[in-house]
Amino acid sequence: MELTSRGKNNFKNFLEFSMISNTTVSVSSSGKNGSIRTSLSYLYDKNQYPNSRKNKFWYNIGGELKLGNKASVEGSMNFTQESAPNTAGYGYGTGYMYNILLWTGPEYDLRDYKDYWLVPNEKQNWHYTDWYDNPYFEAYEKIKSINNFTTNGSLSFKYEILPWMKLQLRAGGVAYANNNVTRSSVGTISKGRGGWEDGALGYYKEGKKTGFTMNYDFFLLFNKKLSDFSVDGLLGGSLYYTKTKNLEASTKNGLSVPGFYSIKASVESPIVDAETKTKKVNSLFGTLTLGYKDTYYLEATGRNDWSSTLPSNDKSYFYPSVGMSIIPSNIISLPDWIPFWKLRGSWTVSKTDLAIYDLDRAYTIKQNVWDGLNTASYPDYLRGDVKPITNRTWEIGTGIHFLQGHRLKLDVSYFNKLTYNNTISQRISSATGYKSRLMNIDEEYVRRGVEISIDATPVQVRDFSWDVSLNLSTSKRYYAKLDESFSPDNLWTYVGARTDSYSYKGYDKDPDGNYIINTNGLMSRSQYSSLIGYTDPDLEYGLANVFKYKNFTLTLNFDGRIGGKSWSNTEFHMLETGAHPDTDNQWRYDEVVNGKKNYVGEGVKIVSGEVKYDQYGRITSDTRVFAPNDIETSYEDFVRSSHNNPDKLVQKKTFLKLREMSIGYNLPKKFISKLSMNSCYVGFIGQNLFVLTKDFRFSDPDGFEDIEGEDISSPSIRYVGVNLKVEF
Repeated sequence: MELTSRGKNNFKNFLEFSMISNTTVSVSSSGKNGSIRTSLSYLYDKNQYPNSRKNKFWYNIGGELKLGNKASVEGSMNFTQESAPNTAGYGYGTGYMYNILLWTGPEYDLRDYKDYWLVPNEKQNWHYTDWYDNPYFEAYEKIKSINNFTTNGSLSFKYEILPWMKLQLRAGGVAYANNNVTRSSVGTISKGRGGWEDGALGYYKEGKKTGFTMNYDFFLLFNKKLSDFSVDGLLGGSLYYTKTKNLEASTKNGLSVPGFYSIKASVESPIVDAETKTKKVNSLFGTLTLGYKDTYYLEATGRNDWSSTLPSNDKSYFYPSVGMSIIPSNIISLPDWIPFWKLRGSWTVSKTDLAIYDLDRAYTIKQNVWDGLNTASYPDYLRGDVKPITNRTWEIGTGIHFLQGHRLKLDVSYFNKLTYNNTISQRISSATGYKSRLMNIDEEYVRRGVEISIDATPVQVRDFSWDVSLNLSTSKRYYAKLDESFSPDNLWTYVGARTDSYSYKGYDKDPDGNYIINTNGLMSRSQYSSLIGYTDPDLEYGLANVFKYKNFTLTLNFDGRIGGKSWSNTEFHMLETGAHPDTDNQWRYDEVVNGKKNYVGEGVKIVSGEVKYDQYGRITSDTRVFAPNDIETSYEDFVRSSHNNPDKLVQKKTFLKLREMSIGYNLPKKFISKLSMNSCYVGFIGQNLFVLTKDFRFSDPDGFEDIEGEDISSPSIRYVGVNLKVEF
């Protein structure tokens, strides 16, 4: 095909109008002996991709009934139903960006393939039949649908034993049934990627996950004032139980009848998988807070859990906490412009038990393995004596208010969190009859951080006010202790080093930082990993502004991040496939149109000498002599061979985003009272209005946190809408 840019707007043309509507109707009533409230909500979310939308319903009812002067009963019930015809189309392998931006060349106009069948349920209308599918075919024939139901409720009973002592009994639970279908039509090109098996033969899978969780609590609460002293606390216990059942069935080796999506259509005996999980945790706990003259406070808590997921001889674990606070503004004379000052500190221990089947594995059952026979495999995971992962945290902080009316508030805190008894899955000799076991290791981490919040009212006059809130936070995690057997063995792992390091085998450079070019004209790949950077940001921040003028309200909310690095998988694959704008240049044109392969990569070549390294990649001797590179090669080969260069792909996650902007108006009382309204608010709102970022030119760095970065993430959606709230 001639190189005519018919489809330079393919991705834009593929996107559809998107919108979200959220409607809620609520009714409440209260009287002498109780109250009742109920609400019904409906959310419609039309995504930017074809056949991508979500419907969600909520219904809630709750109330309180007073049983005399000392007792009351309170309860609530919620029902949620959520459905979506297709939740696929994202990420690597099966995402629309993957297909359209990376593999579909602009010489094809995607709109020519909107009618995606040449032969229904047999052959696609598509220009490429060896690797990936028509995006419209993916939207309507490669389906991952959901239909989920959730019900949760709670019931509590309160009784006043004494004026300073109360008893509370509470029961709550959640039950759910999540139904999902994964199917692909006969004629599918791609196979295996994304969960669709059997490729052109067709595929159908049904899944149903049901379960429930129950919580039963009892509390004895007390609050007593004794002259200058106050005593506040509780004693209680809880019973927690959860059970989950997961049943899946799928076709094998295709569909016997194209277009008939049923387990019955399986060509061979269908594959069935079932799983049941249960967990139980019993707890006893208590808290005690002592106060003196509303100025000095001492708090202590203790909790003991018994978890079914821990070894039978070590199911019980206890974790305490203590805290202190003092209000100096109550005991020392401060300037009038400092009306309040508080100091606080705390020390806590928290523990996390294991997930279900982390310790004890079930038999693996497979159907139709050998000549139609089923198999049952004994668990290959050796049970170990594992302690719960433990966190010890201490924190100090202060809160101070300034100016008359407390118009400026500052809160600063510092925390130190030590994590130990970490677990890993360790491979062991198969001579034991097992392959691996879960075990604790000696490696410990400590996270240290600072959080600052400022609330202020810079302007407050008769008809106008401006309130602003600023939040700043930073934290880093460091190695506090290494495990000789399991901690990484490299130059950037040591006690005191950061744990969020990112290392990668990049490309060799000379002492001046120039890339070294091999004799074939391509960049020389390093045999050793090197430290590229760190993932945790230097600072995260948020700024919220509220301006009020008479009945008008304007809000402006910003947030962002400074520093931290992540990998851009989008640019990685854009370079790999030639879709990156930086590869659209004269060198590429000459190679494609004129057949020239005379690209000279920027860098140096080795004229003579050799280099030797130690086990970590440090140079021990170097006699190399360099000269500017003059070796010609194919431009395509050069880019494809170095498309994973971390110098280009590991990028800073710094960004500034206007998260939300809204302007609204409360209609005057004298007007709405004529319409039998108590209040009426009309507003306009915008979300994700803009983002500023130096790196990540083709994705939004707000959408990911760790070094793995974005996986060909879809574009962020800018929403503009209307908000109407009426109360009768």
